[in-house]
Amino acid sequence: MRAERYLAGVLLALLLAACGASTPTLTPSPAPSPTTAPTETPYRRPTLPPTFTPPPGSPSPIAQITETTIFVSPLLGSAPPPPLALTLPEGWRFGYDTIVFQDLGTFTDVPLALYEGPVTGGQGVIVLLWNFPSFVPFSASNPARPNLWLDGLRLLRLLVFDASCNLGTAPQRAYSIGGREAVGTTFSAVDCDDAPNTRGWFAGLQVDGINYLFYVYVDPIEAMDGQAAFDLQAVLDSVEWLGTE
Repeated sequence: MRAERYLAGVLLALLLAACGASTPTLTPSPAPSPTTAPTETPYRRPTLPPTFTPPPGSPSPIAQITETTIFVSPLLGSAPPPPLALTLPEGWRFGYDTIVFQDLGTFTDVPLALYEGPVTGGQGVIVLLWNFPSFVPFSASNPARPNLWLDGLRLLRLLVFDASCNLGTAPQRAYSIGGREAVGTTFSAVDCDDAPNTRGWFAGLQVDGINYLFYVYVDPIEAMDGQAAFDLQAVLDSVEWLGTE
């Protein structure tokens, strides 16, 4: 099991839904206090139930906002869906939440979406962080846009993978998300505590003033050498940005 700091809350929500657990009444979560740090320690995601299937007649993955959730710090336990739609392959699952973390002396809450399901030769994962502030100075030649490659490197190490992982990255390169140009790089995460080695890429872009970072990887690591990478890119190609022309 991979040691992401925040995925456990989302996946436990899916686990409860799959097992038919009662759904608690959701209430808006209060804004995090700027002076109070989350008290929970990092935790590992559980194994997803292999028999989970989407409810019959589901209109679309994005339209299904999960109502079965739990409150696990540093997750706030609630989040809106991202302002986009995408097509998930059969057997995939998803969840939304908000993570609170400390960075540069301040506490920040960032919405996240998690998509996970089978790909050729393994299990694919797409982690989306969105509507986050950029802590990287803007380019003097183009001050209207943040440096999402540097932001992506930062949040890869800060949020997506546990500190125990040995992370390696490659030079910056271009990607495509929903037909729009994005910037990112490939990465590998090995020697994580109680977690298999994995490999993937991240890509970031800004749409209508909102920052997005997609982190894509697969278990086992060998699957990325085959068709799995194309399966994951097909999901990214299907992204449609809502509310844009």
